[in-house]
Amino acid sequence: MMGVTDEEISHRIREIQDYRLTHGMLLKEFDFGSHIPSRLNQLWHRISKKPTTPCTCQVPETSLPWTTRPLAVSILPTQFPKHLFKQAQELQPLFDELYLRVASDHEWLRQVLSPLIEHDPLVASLWKIYEQVRSAGSKQDVVCGIFRSDYLIDSHDSTLKQVEMNVFSASGFSHAQNVANMHQHVQRTCGSSADLPKNENVDGIADMLAEANSIYCHQLVSTRNEEATPSTEAPQIPHPKTCILMIVQPTNFNIADERPIEHALWSRNIPCYRCEWQNALSHTRLDDDTKTLLFHPPNKQPPLQVSVIYYRAGYQPHEYLHITSGMDSRLRLELSRAIKCPDIATHLTTCKTVQQALTKEGVVEKFLSRSSSFDNDSASTKEIAALKSTFVEMLSFDSPSSKNDWMNIISDPTRVKDYILKANGDGGGHNVYGEAIPAYLKGSIEEEWKKFVLMRRIESPRDAEGMLLLADDSVFKGDVVSELGMAGTCIWRRGKGGVEVLSNRCVGWTLKTKPSGVEGMMVVKGVGAMDCPNLI
Repeated sequence: MMGVTDEEISHRIREIQDYRLTHGMLLKEFDFGSHIPSRLNQLWHRISKKPTTPCTCQVPETSLPWTTRPLAVSILPTQFPKHLFKQAQELQPLFDELYLRVASDHEWLRQVLSPLIEHDPLVASLWKIYEQVRSAGSKQDVVCGIFRSDYLIDSHDSTLKQVEMNVFSASGFSHAQNVANMHQHVQRTCGSSADLPKNENVDGIADMLAEANSIYCHQLVSTRNEEATPSTEAPQIPHPKTCILMIVQPTNFNIADERPIEHALWSRNIPCYRCEWQNALSHTRLDDDTKTLLFHPPNKQPPLQVSVIYYRAGYQPHEYLHITSGMDSRLRLELSRAIKCPDIATHLTTCKTVQQALTKEGVVEKFLSRSSSFDNDSASTKEIAALKSTFVEMLSFDSPSSKNDWMNIISDPTRVKDYILKANGDGGGHNVYGEAIPAYLKGSIEEEWKKFVLMRRIESPRDAEGMLLLADDSVFKGDVVSELGMAGTCIWRRGKGGVEVLSNRCVGWTLKTKPSGVEGMMVVKGVGAMDCPNLI
């Protein structure tokens, strides 16, 4: 296959197996016991049956035995067009800026999300918190984000088409960097010469979080200096002791994707602590006057000011609806003066309804034509056109014309197979495909359909060859489909005069590959493998 001998394949598999083991390319599996369904069983139930089935398991992690299984990875880097990879890199800062500006437009967000608020419990919960924060007045005008735009190649014209934009608790970055380094190593041992791009996801993310921490510390010192009594010799204000707080899910199987970012921050002498979602209230304290958020580290250390809140939890309905403290926890975090990564307004833009609304005529121009990142009007027009070229048809169920379009599609078996029904939630496993859509929708009243969007299926080329080493060490060899993600980091400031972008970079990438014909792409949940592009 691909001019590679069986002997080389065997060598690669041995190298990959040991590399995975020695570099923490693992998933953590907890044993909940026979009376509690395993996390993977719950996830599989959500994938295969109801997209919105909640996972309510909140067993203390320290009381559970656990084991590991290896991350599924590619044996050979999968070929990917170099010009499309470069295009995705160039588009990432543009998509970052589009979404951060959308998150700063209250009226537009309200209009787009209002049909959802009545019917989608998660969106309703987030919007309630958003309104409470807006009413109270924000104590922090700086926001940061770690975004990932995912693409498939469209076989009709061999162009990039956007699958989705991930702006909240985006993941896979550490795994992707490990797989890139793994293939670089294996290539050296084999003497091959594929064009494998570098991947510096972890350092790029840690650098941005460190920059946000520095901004917070500078704000704090400036405030103290302003409040100090004037004197001929102004005293030096000591640098505040701060930490970055990573809000995480309990019993998290994907910890190997989170910990490297935490470790990278500690290596920069920036404390980073993990706090499980259900413990956010008990482990933090909010000063009523200054809105300073204090975190109580383990081992009875003195409390630290939280400079940045990095969310790796808070995207599932059960975290707000089935955990008593969920709503109060998120509200406390959002009311604080800590810089959020990202804030509640940006979280709301992750809804698929927002992605659909951005495909409408003139909307992208509304947000980006005024952007200072463009040198002139002709450049902005060209770049906006490039961004919009990645859009595919998406239909909401919020107007008479769109409802008519929906009915025409779902009532026609030859048309409905070309569409995917997408819920607004994050976390994977929320899609219904093709001919299964009509039966699924029959289980709910039409008003509930507003929770979904219909998206035209992106038909990827079926002739790409790949070889995958799955979690059970079985080998898949055959036609594959790859999904490219670009990692972007950004920091921005909101003010009366608008939005000021302080930094905006494409810092790396992810590539996930699955056997052709398999629906969805969720590597950590057993569908597909982490991969590295061989640029051609």
